[in-house]
Amino acid sequence: MIDIHSHILPGVDDGARNEAEALDMLKMAVDQGVTTQVLTPHIHLGRFNNTKAELTASFVKFRDLVDSQNISIRLLLGAELRIGPELMTLVQQDQIPWLGEYQGKKAFLLEFPRIDVPHGSDNLVRWLLQKNIQPIIVHPERNKSFMKNRSKLQTFINLGCPLQVTGSSLTGKFGVEAQNMAVELIANEQVFAIASDCHNLKGRSPDLLQAFDKIDDLHGQELAMMLCKTQPENVTQFNDYSVSNNS
Repeated sequence: MIDIHSHILPGVDDGARNEAEALDMLKMAVDQGVTTQVLTPHIHLGRFNNTKAELTASFVKFRDLVDSQNISIRLLLGAELRIGPELMTLVQQDQIPWLGEYQGKKAFLLEFPRIDVPHGSDNLVRWLLQKNIQPIIVHPERNKSFMKNRSKLQTFINLGCPLQVTGSSLTGKFGVEAQNMAVELIANEQVFAIASDCHNLKGRSPDLLQAFDKIDDLHGQELAMMLCKTQPENVTQFNDYSVSNNS
């Protein structure tokens, strides 16, 4: 499997606190069957003021450490960016670590606030699309506004935004409402990928296999493979960090 959303890169956001925790998280991911792990730290100006250069340096250091530990997993770098007008500046300054490409456009993970959808978000997405940039909306099933008013999410689906659902939403860790929405989105063929969005070793640990099994139970192995491997592989094959010394 290929996990396109995680907070394993140590010491850069609210994910892994140190190298030891990050290495243990990677080992858990390997045990789950993950062969490629994308490290996608938050870029959320005012809270996580990460820059592309800083994240690249942290990534290279961590990748070398993982190599030295003989952990058999391929690492890539991306980022999870909070929606806001700052995105325009980051795009213009080439400060986004791209996840890869989607239908010929540069792709990245786009996060909405947990509660609402900021006014003008659809116009910002239109601006990105005009710049040949494709946002992939992460965990929409956990956004309270999308939960209560599906038409708000449909606006972004209609614009062509792929959706990435969190694996643990499917297994009920984020509550019944998030679980029901995740199941419904998959049944309606509106989900592009499933990812772990793992943050730590306990409550938010790598758990993609449980999500794979849940999809397999509901819809069969073919769909589980498509959401957990094939489509994540397609979007990451043009990742800037895909040529590395990791197998």
